[in-house]
Amino acid sequence: MTAVSSSLLRKVVSLFHKVTSFLRNVVSLLDRLFRRLWLLPPFHRIDHALHKAWKGNKLLEYRFLPYVTSVLRALGWAVLVIGVTASILFGLRIMNDGLMVRGIELMGVGMGVSAIVLGMIGSFLAWLFLLVNRELIYLFIHVKENTRNTAESITENSN
Repeated sequence: MTAVSSSLLRKVVSLFHKVTSFLRNVVSLLDRLFRRLWLLPPFHRIDHALHKAWKGNKLLEYRFLPYVTSVLRALGWAVLVIGVTASILFGLRIMNDGLMVRGIELMGVGMGVSAIVLGMIGSFLAWLFLLVNRELIYLFIHVKENTRNTAESITENSN
């Protein structure tokens, strides 16, 4: 018994050493990557290349917003796909096996179809909410730019 546990312990320690060695290599590679990016001249840095505004070479004032809008779009589509799939699977489970909720058994075709339809509606509304928030961010950015452009043109015309 002790021989088995000692060999198991050796295997666990060996695996632990391999994992720590792998993590050290990953951290080392990331460190070298970040140092290289930092040593590049400012006009070659990735943050300048990725954050171009809609008009020419002007940099965005809010650098994080493009990432937020991308995450909202991806999250919205993921919520829609996962929600519709989960509601279909959940509805089919209710149709076949039933579901106990606080001592009440939900079972049958009507309950399963209701679960599928309500799940799809909920997924659609969550998807719509996330995409509307994404578009609102773009709207606020465009309103700010249009207000600035209007103010600049008014001051130019008044001179």
